[in-house]
Amino acid sequence: MRGRFAWLGAGVVLLVVGCVATVGTQDTWLDGYGVIAYFLVPLAFVPLAAVFLASPRANRFVESLFTAPVERRDWLMAKILVLFTVAAAYYLALVPMVLVYVHHVGVPPLLQKLLVWAPCLLVVSISIGTLIGVLFIGESIAAPAATGMGILLAYAGFVPLQELLVAQGNGATRTGHLTLASPAVLLKNAFGFTLAVGSIPATTIRTWISLLAVVIGSLVLAVWVFLRAQGVETWEARRGQRWTVALGIALIIVLPVIVADTNYDKPAPHATNAPSIQRLFARAGSSLALTRPGGQPPARCCSTILNRDEWPPFGTDEPTRRELLVLLPVDSTQRVSDLHIQVAGENGLEVTADLDKLAPAPQALETHTYLNDSGPAAADGHHVVTGWVARVPVTLIPTKPWDIGGVRYPLRATAVYQVEGDSRTFSARAAVDAQVSKAIYEMGVASLLMPLVCFGAALKRWRRTR
Repeated sequence: MRGRFAWLGAGVVLLVVGCVATVGTQDTWLDGYGVIAYFLVPLAFVPLAAVFLASPRANRFVESLFTAPVERRDWLMAKILVLFTVAAAYYLALVPMVLVYVHHVGVPPLLQKLLVWAPCLLVVSISIGTLIGVLFIGESIAAPAATGMGILLAYAGFVPLQELLVAQGNGATRTGHLTLASPAVLLKNAFGFTLAVGSIPATTIRTWISLLAVVIGSLVLAVWVFLRAQGVETWEARRGQRWTVALGIALIIVLPVIVADTNYDKPAPHATNAPSIQRLFARAGSSLALTRPGGQPPARCCSTILNRDEWPPFGTDEPTRRELLVLLPVDSTQRVSDLHIQVAGENGLEVTADLDKLAPAPQALETHTYLNDSGPAAADGHHVVTGWVARVPVTLIPTKPWDIGGVRYPLRATAVYQVEGDSRTFSARAAVDAQVSKAIYEMGVASLLMPLVCFGAALKRWRRTR
């Protein structure tokens, strides 16, 4: 019965993890929910290990170890190995999704780090959770579960706090040192990567020493407490042993804070394979708009992300036909002639347009009225209220994606024209949002593989033991 529910629970957990990671494809996997699967879930092994080690005490199963023909040392090692087996199953559940990601966009630098960061964080979480579990010998698992959850929240909260402090140049302050109590921060610094800021520690030797001290110290102290400082029902530690436990716990917490490196002087490596793109401000206005054939400009004209209000975003390696509206900074009371437009995509965006549409006749231009003084600035500086608009049918093909979703391709339009004999030029830059359209479905299917194995094992045990 217990094995059946264990398989069923594992399947549910892995299914939730897969859904969380797959949802990240709607935005950007490495910077969105996909990181949660590599970050928060490994830290969840802290309360999991604590409850797993404390539950035999709570149900008084441990008492049988003092009379059964089995060494307590062997039993404890078996429990810890079970935890590592569950951790390995979690990691293997992510492998199919990672393979789908790598198939589409390769292996970005941040993903390389996360693939190593996750198992190391699992090891640290199990070590600390094991120590928490053996420290509680009451008849309830509430205390170790609450302690493990509190440690998880503290460790998780220190990561964004440390990134914020480093971004402000305060990584070496007292608060910056305090964030190093989190193994997640230590591992991030040790492997030399960051999630949001541009600096990492120049040296990592003392950080690695601190990490090893935390992992080895937690496991050694947990084993020593279970075998030497506890009896059948209560603590049997002498005064010296109690001081040893207290000092050991304090050392595990304080050592990284004091010893680990905080010289954030080295530039952080690029997180993804994204090319160097000139910054686009999504809240700023644009003189370009993108509509379906025959469509009108958006009500809120115009975002720098041209398909911001469309769902789903454009698919990579798929042609998408739209009409590009070029909002000329010319009042409709003035006559525009000799208009020649050029449209070009950047960083893998292929744009094609009919040549005759790139040089529209004056009578083919349209007018558009801007509300709330939102029109483009004319030559004399005033905002156009009703201006000329050139409509250019285009075919967009985003190629060479550098992430599953949230990939923004710049697009530039330039125009040369005359206004009542005066030659003028116009240039505007915007972007289109694209994603690997079929990746979300492929990653969803891949995330089901391990849960289906667990559900199948649960069903098999149910049929055998009913």
